[in-house]
Amino acid sequence: MRIVAGILATMIAIAAGPAAALSLIRDAEIEATLERIAHPVFRAAAVNPATVQIYVVDDRQPNAFVAGGQNIFLNTGLLTELESIDELQAVIAHELGHITGGHLTRRDQGMQGARGIAAIGMLGAAAAAVSGAPEASVAIATTAGQAAQRSALAYSRTEEASADQSGLRYLAAAGGDPQAMIDVLARFRGQEALSARFVDPYAQNHPMWSERIALIEDRVAKLPSGKGPSAEDAYWHERMVAKLGAFLDSPAQTLRRYPDGDTAEAAVLARAIAWHRRPDQARARAAMQALLATRPHDPFYRELEGQFLLESGQAAAAAASYRQAVALAPKQPLILGGLGRALLNMDDDRVTQEARDALARSATSDPANGAVLRDLALAEARLGNEGAAALATAERFTLEGRFADANRNAARAVALLPEGSPGWRRAEDLSRLTRRATRRGKP
Repeated sequence: MRIVAGILATMIAIAAGPAAALSLIRDAEIEATLERIAHPVFRAAAVNPATVQIYVVDDRQPNAFVAGGQNIFLNTGLLTELESIDELQAVIAHELGHITGGHLTRRDQGMQGARGIAAIGMLGAAAAAVSGAPEASVAIATTAGQAAQRSALAYSRTEEASADQSGLRYLAAAGGDPQAMIDVLARFRGQEALSARFVDPYAQNHPMWSERIALIEDRVAKLPSGKGPSAEDAYWHERMVAKLGAFLDSPAQTLRRYPDGDTAEAAVLARAIAWHRRPDQARARAAMQALLATRPHDPFYRELEGQFLLESGQAAAAAASYRQAVALAPKQPLILGGLGRALLNMDDDRVTQEARDALARSATSDPANGAVLRDLALAEARLGNEGAAALATAERFTLEGRFADANRNAARAVALLPEGSPGWRRAEDLSRLTRRATRRGKP
């Protein structure tokens, strides 16, 4: 996993080439916060939260969509523009309405023959491939052209109205404010009348705002206003927005938004990130220490401290911080991945096995992380486990949709791993399935 602009990110490439790549931001704290906010909505919809994955797309356009099964994608532009937890829950509830309504299945079937549209790599990677469906990777319809993406992601008016009604029901049952659904719609209202060049993708993907608002206004008026977010939820949401903004905006913008006189914890967090990116390590370190003094048992602050140290070339100190973060949150795969990366950067054979173990645990919990698979392959190679290194590389290429490269590495793993071992069987499955995908014209 690369550290891109300070946020851990994974690039998922598609057949149309680099210009059409989709960048997914992977950050343990942000993902945990989104899960926290979304879970009441999932439960209200009688959907097991463990079966729905929320991904953050590094895109400033305010957009959200579902693809490839029960996967919800939220653009950074949407997360930073929405004004409340209720509005965020309204968007999630609406997208969940598409999932429970079966709209995605019909849309994916319609996309299969769409000219110029490619499916991007497998966000379920290992499980999807082993189950015999390498093409059952997340079928996000996207190309280098935004117009094609908007067209592919659009739903019918009937489906949008259905998702609105279902989402409104889920939002109210979760204790959210139903008015937030109207507020979200009103935020983009009227954009369908603009030239396509200037319309936000969210507006074109979710058309006919006036008609939709009219359909739900009466229902909203009859529903309770909601209990409002808890203080704890509001705290984590404020931290998430501050963290995202600090990593995505320029340090100067962040420091203007959160001046030194602002002593709120989220403001201190944002300034710490801005100073780190500037870079002003002394001030970043001081702010980080202030945050840790406030919340010494916060795994995400320890992880962030480790990230700052690693990006400053202090791998051993970074590993120490990541170890503390792992001790506080032992099941967080992204934090485990950070520990493995820091240990590998120490370039010390004495910690390579520890790095390998952390990365293997991370990949087992989160098989859709290509960067962790890349680090795992490096660790296995350093330990002399060439077969395991080839298998991890094959899994990474499968994730990225590079089936020919995946097939070559899977074949190498088959030749090197003990016949009949779990790794050998996994490599055999990947070899067969990626060979099939290659024959069907995948890259």
